[in-house]
Amino acid sequence: MNSIPVLKIEKLPSAPVTHGRSAEIYDWEGDKVLKLYFKGFPESDVDTEYSNTVEAFRCGCTPMECFGKVEYDGRFGIILKKIAGVSMTKMPEKNPLILFKAGRLIAEQHVMVQSKHSDALPDLREKAAACLDGEPLAFLPADTREKVRAYILSLPAGNSFIHLDFHTENILMDGKNIVVIDWMTAAKGRPEAEVAMMDFLHHHAELFPGSSKAQLAFYTAVRTFIYNSFLKNYVRLTGMDPAAAKPWMIVALVLRKGLWNIASEKEYLEGEIRRLAEEIK
Repeated sequence: MNSIPVLKIEKLPSAPVTHGRSAEIYDWEGDKVLKLYFKGFPESDVDTEYSNTVEAFRCGCTPMECFGKVEYDGRFGIILKKIAGVSMTKMPEKNPLILFKAGRLIAEQHVMVQSKHSDALPDLREKAAACLDGEPLAFLPADTREKVRAYILSLPAGNSFIHLDFHTENILMDGKNIVVIDWMTAAKGRPEAEVAMMDFLHHHAELFPGSSKAQLAFYTAVRTFIYNSFLKNYVRLTGMDPAAAKPWMIVALVLRKGLWNIASEKEYLEGEIRRLAEEIK
């Protein structure tokens, strides 16, 4: 990856307007935002998001343009075009009926993104294979890791844009437009891998930390409803047999464990990866 020029800033423009698991968002020059990662977040991952966002914009996957990279007090960030709207997660607070359209809208965004092609992105198979060398996958014996690696690399290649974190928090809506954001994990590959990841995200991914049991039960029901609608509409739009995603499930789970390594997902991911590894002939 070529070196990305860095603008060093001495002070922040304001208080953050919001924050996520890894970064804070600040208003920047009126029509832009600064996504500033927390201290200790790897600079290489910031560079990856910069490059992937530039490529996603170039290919027409998103109108979210990336203008540069900054450093503030040992923290790195990127400057992005400000996009109007709120996340699809929060949209039902304004329009509860959106829940009944969410699955279709997400499926349409998947089809749009996957219709774009790029050879500038990392191959998701190679990305998953590299995860097997990291600490999060060290629970697997060495011979099992090599068996899984060989299986993953034997799967068919592709160059469709694959997001790999395509949940409702990464989809912005303003009532007219829908915009997909957060391209750090993007890769090139086969659409079946994205469908496999969607299965995990809507059934087993960590929900909102700190939620009550009642809230978690509600969120679980909502995301299951959204997923079922998504899959029905995705199959209608693409003609894909849902069973085609099954061979890619271990790829999705290895990527999830290797890239995120979320404590609350550890038991499920490790157990399921072991089970799927045993099924590899």
